[in-house]
Amino acid sequence: MSFPFNDLNEIQQQAVKAVNGPILILAGAGSGKTRTLTYRIAYLIKEKKVLPSQILAVTFTNKAANEMKSRIAQLLNSAVVPLWIGTFHSVCARILRIEAEHAGYTRNFTIYDVDDQVRALKKVLSSLGMSQQQFPPRLVQSRLSRIKNQFIYPEDLDQTIDEAVTDLERMMPNIYRAYQKYLKESNAFDFDDLLMKPLELFDQFPDIKQKYADKFKYVMIDEYQDTNRVQYLFAQKITNGHKNICVVGDEDQSIYGWRGADINNILNFHKDYPEAQTFKLEENYRSDRNILDAANSVVKNNLFRIGKNLWTAKETGDKIILYSAGDEVGEAKFIVEQIHEEMYNKKRSFNEMAILYRTNAQSRIIEDALRRNAISYTVVGGTKFYDRKEIKDLLAYLKLIVNPADNISLKRIINFPLRGIGETTVGKIEKFSEIENITLFAAMQRIEEIASISPAMKSRVVEFVQLIQKFIELRGELSAEELASTLASESGLIHHYKSEYDHYESETRIGNIKELFNSIKQFMDEHSKDEVDANLATYLEEVSLLTDVDTWNSDTNSVTLMTLHAAKGLEFPVVFIAGMVNGLIPLERTMENVDELEEERRLLYVGMTRAQKNLYLSYANRLRRYGNPMEVSPSLFLREIPNELMIYKNGLQAAGKGRKKRGKNARRSAVKSYFSSLESQDTDDVFYKVGQPVYHATFGKGKIVRLEGSGDSMKITVQFQENKLIKKLVKQYANLSALEE
Repeated sequence: MSFPFNDLNEIQQQAVKAVNGPILILAGAGSGKTRTLTYRIAYLIKEKKVLPSQILAVTFTNKAANEMKSRIAQLLNSAVVPLWIGTFHSVCARILRIEAEHAGYTRNFTIYDVDDQVRALKKVLSSLGMSQQQFPPRLVQSRLSRIKNQFIYPEDLDQTIDEAVTDLERMMPNIYRAYQKYLKESNAFDFDDLLMKPLELFDQFPDIKQKYADKFKYVMIDEYQDTNRVQYLFAQKITNGHKNICVVGDEDQSIYGWRGADINNILNFHKDYPEAQTFKLEENYRSDRNILDAANSVVKNNLFRIGKNLWTAKETGDKIILYSAGDEVGEAKFIVEQIHEEMYNKKRSFNEMAILYRTNAQSRIIEDALRRNAISYTVVGGTKFYDRKEIKDLLAYLKLIVNPADNISLKRIINFPLRGIGETTVGKIEKFSEIENITLFAAMQRIEEIASISPAMKSRVVEFVQLIQKFIELRGELSAEELASTLASESGLIHHYKSEYDHYESETRIGNIKELFNSIKQFMDEHSKDEVDANLATYLEEVSLLTDVDTWNSDTNSVTLMTLHAAKGLEFPVVFIAGMVNGLIPLERTMENVDELEEERRLLYVGMTRAQKNLYLSYANRLRRYGNPMEVSPSLFLREIPNELMIYKNGLQAAGKGRKKRGKNARRSAVKSYFSSLESQDTDDVFYKVGQPVYHATFGKGKIVRLEGSGDSMKITVQFQENKLIKKLVKQYANLSALEE
């Protein structure tokens, strides 16, 4: 059978056939990038006879990786293709499993999630004599994560102590060192270590770097616009010899700058690889023309973009509905009404509709309205299955059995269910472990040597140690599912959840535990013929790396609620974007910084291009903040959408008879007047000129060094005197005062 090129358009075919050297596939929203990437891998294997084991494909989510594996297997008419496909985190975790000893770890290491990291930092801060009130562990975790994503080490921070402004900045090198020491003693990595440690190994052991550079002859990276510094360096190091790197992305969908992603990785791809070929996928197969034109009209206002002309052969379609409500309750009511209309008039099912918003807090009022109207819904990003207490408890037992050095998991379960081992006893054991320089579990195995612990308490500790030791030994005899099931019973977890809760709660929690057994069995079955060893350690690794979207079931017949960030990569026939006001879209803190404001605009673009047939934008004129109603203004991005692409609906409720007199046209003009007033504002302000000294309440004195654009959306670059700080501000929100020259 010949390769199915007829399934691809002309430019997609060219991208698939371009095999060697650096390649940039600039793929607009809905332009078939995943299809192109999948076909390219299949083409390399089938037509170019490249071994599957010589290909590395990096995706943004585990869900995308699994879908890609399935599609490739279908194209190659094969049940299993031994490919390395996964997220950066899962690929790097796999490398670390293989090379663990070189990093000073064992292969059964644990991966700490954010909650585990915070628990570890509490211990670290305590050991350093630092107050958790002055140095909140969750804040420290967030700062550390950003530092690691920039590939910065404690010794790098040492060089900046003289410039430190806050106590946290001054103490961060010591915290960083102590935290890394604690992780290593626990044979654990956090999420950021998964990316950093392979690079360390490549630098320390050039032969290891060469091993993977030789192994992966072809490297493909999806969503390249959202890679961070560490991911960028990883890609460079393993392709340095052959430079057969193919990156796929869209600078207009770069929305993760707040967590370290660097849009310059894609904007500067040709600087890194001057010989690179570029293929622009510009035909959109997802959205009707009105939706696409509206989204394009918004994102084209960004300065930092390569640029493309996204088009579609689809019909013009319905106009976008823009709705103005009096408050959030009225906005939620409108969304419910439109869901009913989509159901009854257009025969839509619930799972064809999604409600998107900027922050998770916005979902509460929408959820209330959906519940009152008996509309089934699923919140993506709510309490995840693997974050439920009963699941985390059992997973902690399994993690300890796989990795007895995991102090965080041990401390979670040592007295759960209650076995009479209190914090005082644990503290004495911890002290002994520190003196002897051994793990907490190893110290418990030597409990008889701790004279300050009573014989009765020692016997309880011995019973716990024997329980864990028994299951460590059973790992080689029982299947992973049988091990988990037996452990849940013998540890007392099942009995606890049966006896400590009412019937409904008990059944729910035990049902969740049984579902975990199913999850383990499914994983083992799926990986039984894979290159990856199907064992408990690799299962726990996969669970640790799951995202909200990975665990979302799109087949469930319910309306999907999620943030704009979570919606990336998805599509729905009907999309509602709620909260289109300044302060939410865009967030208030982003409105004085050009880079951040442009990312907010890209985020809206991502949301708009999730819609296939119908797009609803809505906002409330009053939002409740801290219990009080507050007037807000419609999003500045709304005026970037041409009027002819939208239908305006006004839900503002006037009092008494006045409401009847206004009429439909009057209500519509009230909304339109907002946009026309913005467009008519005076934009010829001579105050803004290059070289003008200015003052800002936060940044102090400075001088304008660059102006871009005009009107309220003019971008003003100012160099401030304090530390030569350079900030890009938007005129409308800059809050600058002129100083005498």
